[in-house]
Amino acid sequence: MSCINRSVDDVKKLIHHAKLTNEELLPVTQTLEFTRDFGEDQTKTLLFEVNSELLETLKKGDRLTLRGDAEAGAVLCTKNKTYEVREAETSNSLALLPEFSFPDGIPGDGERSLVNRQVHAIHHTYLEVRPCKPRLQKLRQLLSERPFSGLENNDQEMEGERYCLNDLLDRVQCSEEELDQALQDVEAYHLYGFWQILDFDYRFKIVSDILNLIETNKWPLDSVPRIATIRVLSETEPRAVVSQCFEYYLKPTGNITDEGDELYTLNDDKICRLCAEVLLKPAGKFNLSEFLTIWQQSVPEGLTTNLSQLEGIALVDRSCTPEIISHFPASNLTEDIHDRFSFLFETKDKWTFDEIRPYIEDLATNATPVSALLTKYARASTKDGIKYYTGRHVK
Repeated sequence: MSCINRSVDDVKKLIHHAKLTNEELLPVTQTLEFTRDFGEDQTKTLLFEVNSELLETLKKGDRLTLRGDAEAGAVLCTKNKTYEVREAETSNSLALLPEFSFPDGIPGDGERSLVNRQVHAIHHTYLEVRPCKPRLQKLRQLLSERPFSGLENNDQEMEGERYCLNDLLDRVQCSEEELDQALQDVEAYHLYGFWQILDFDYRFKIVSDILNLIETNKWPLDSVPRIATIRVLSETEPRAVVSQCFEYYLKPTGNITDEGDELYTLNDDKICRLCAEVLLKPAGKFNLSEFLTIWQQSVPEGLTTNLSQLEGIALVDRSCTPEIISHFPASNLTEDIHDRFSFLFETKDKWTFDEIRPYIEDLATNATPVSALLTKYARASTKDGIKYYTGRHVK
């Protein structure tokens, strides 16, 4: 179907009926007609509304990618940011024209001319995108399918999948740079072409081997030679595991030995945190006073433990006698914000800000910080000068 061909006189009459004048308009008029196959590609074309930042990304020729499993919906990713994608409706008709122009010139300057344009489809919905935090729970689920626990336990016949970087990019809702950072945050290891986490007991074994070697050689805790450590421990464990574990649990000092070996220092907080998890994971609930004593005894001499090192992995209950501590990792919590708050307040009815912050800060954004989340999803009260947060629907 097509519209009736219009002449310049027809256009002038329409301008007059619209109570406009030629002097108010640019001299080029574009007329529209529907193509013979109008509407056939209606479902084949998606319209995106992009902000200025995404527009600049497209203009530079950079890639935008839709990611995520079918059951999790889709996100739009640039190289370093993630955007939530939602379908929006509009009462206006959005005409899809392969060719359209925005003429230059001065209104009223020159004779009026006509240019015919073809309309291929009309849309009343489009996809809008909003910046969001990367959704990383899927990454933890995938990596947990088959943790690495040594070469003897890494047979091809084992249950669970292993994933290369492209596999993870296809299934995890985040950008490439955010995925790189997330892999570091969860202490993932690149082994034989795949990304895996270490089995907890095996990870503790490798760290213990490093600490035992330091003690055997009487190396200062802030002067551990990297190459020498990796060379010795690689005789019994895969070099890729030892070298990456070394980087996770020690930090470079910037100094080198006379032989050119880089010197590292223990990452005190990470070592203490790992030792605490070794005690807490099998214990269920632990008498807090006893735990603090045993925990300090379990770390290398020279390191000092403190509860701030356990943010996001342990929960202290001071309302009972004696006070207790239990293993409570934030990584096990759902990404759904309503379910997250419900579970937290079922676990513990009253939280201070410092107690609850590690368990919700991954949900916060610049626009909605932790304090704003608590205002929306919790109820605040003060007792003995201390502010507590409880569930909104608790009586």
